[in-house]
Amino acid sequence: MSDQMANQQELQRALAALQDAHPELDTLAALVLLALRESPPAEKGISSAQLTRHLDIEHALIRRACAALEDAGWVNTQPAGGASPALRIALSETPSVKP
Repeated sequence: MSDQMANQQELQRALAALQDAHPELDTLAALVLLALRESPPAEKGISSAQLTRHLDIEHALIRRACAALEDAGWVNTQPAGGASPALRIALSETPSVKP
């Protein structure tokens, strides 16, 4: 089995496990959360533009998923700065799930 296939299967298992544990997360939000967990730690968080390139998903969809994750207490976001629509996204220290 190729490394890419093994990675895809691992991602599918992780995504299914996360959605089983937190059914309130839609698929895209869960995928973004997994990508954030797998990203190397960054002092100011990960750029939404970087996530867009990594996941090959439209930036507006990534921003929407990040907004949902922030509303649920999973992540913190802040503008990346300048005229860019990008956000800096960081996992919350203590994720909370709203009912």
